[in-house]
Amino acid sequence: MTNYLQSLSETLRAYGVDKPVAVVDLDRLDANCALAVDRSDDGLDRRLVAKSLPCLPLLDHVRGLIQTSGLMTFSEPMLLALLKAEPKADHLIGKPLPVRSAARVLSECPDAAARVQWLIDSSDRLQSYLALAADRQLALRLSLEVDIGLHRGGFQPDQVAGIAQEIATNPNARLSGVMGYEAHLAKLPHFLGKRAFRASADAFDHAVSSLPNEAKGLCLNTGGSLTFQSYRTTGKTTEIAFGSVLVKPTDFDHKTTQGFQPAAFIATPVLKTMPGNSLPGLDFLARRKTDLAIFGGYFRAKPVFPNGFGYSSIFGRSTNQEVWAGPPDAPVKPGDIALLHPSQSEAVLNQFGIVLAVRGGQVVDEWECLPN
Repeated sequence: MTNYLQSLSETLRAYGVDKPVAVVDLDRLDANCALAVDRSDDGLDRRLVAKSLPCLPLLDHVRGLIQTSGLMTFSEPMLLALLKAEPKADHLIGKPLPVRSAARVLSECPDAAARVQWLIDSSDRLQSYLALAADRQLALRLSLEVDIGLHRGGFQPDQVAGIAQEIATNPNARLSGVMGYEAHLAKLPHFLGKRAFRASADAFDHAVSSLPNEAKGLCLNTGGSLTFQSYRTTGKTTEIAFGSVLVKPTDFDHKTTQGFQPAAFIATPVLKTMPGNSLPGLDFLARRKTDLAIFGGYFRAKPVFPNGFGYSSIFGRSTNQEVWAGPPDAPVKPGDIALLHPSQSEAVLNQFGIVLAVRGGQVVDEWECLPN
């Protein structure tokens, strides 16, 4: 890994990186896409999580390698940008948006009524969306968020039949599906995991079984980057979603993602190197460390290059010129490019405005990011 990171750092220095920027390695991304296809059931639809791959060229690249049913989108600004850029993509909203957000989206993109599955998590939210639909004289597509064990809100499975019936009798709405997210499953200790997975599957199956017409033609979405491999067409699920696993930030380093490679990094110039740097206020104490200061800092990421460096416990965290401490003989100098491995891709890859696409040791493109 050290040789790879050194080579990537040299590539980015030669390209002229002079401020913090996100980087995606396309060779690694391609390998991760192939592995995701191999490990997921061909009979299930695959939906990409837009916030985890937050630039349109990146999404397009992945969709060239993985056949997808659409995008899972989480914010009004990103949804609007994608609706305007793409005339046909289907969007499943990944969290319940305030109804005023939906109203603004429908004002700017009236065809969003046909292209967006709005997520409904409560009776109150259902009523607010039905009122919006009646006011606009539109038939909104509504997907029900069901609590299948995460306990982060949503309908209980035994509420689904009544809610589905209410939607069916309303001329301004139609049921598009159900979504049951189960991010807790991969985080539970082993002795709880099997029972929790069975309970989650049973809850999802119960919710789906209560839908009219055996849920025919509906989007029955569950799973995520850490669990998508567990689902098969033998269950009630018709669609899985993933995104982060394709670039594998540190939060997705898990036994279920073995074989996937880190493909996204933050790169930033080294501003200063300070071998044997003294402690503030304790100048008389010798210190066998090299400190370096990077451009920017406080990134949601772990330093990975230069080798052996980490956040300084003396200087603390900083958004301005963060100090890292490392070996006394480290061959690092100002102008070198430091690398960090992000903890997540959402709200991280697009914080710098562009993503540099790297292939075969060369920067091959600069991709503009989507808004958060």
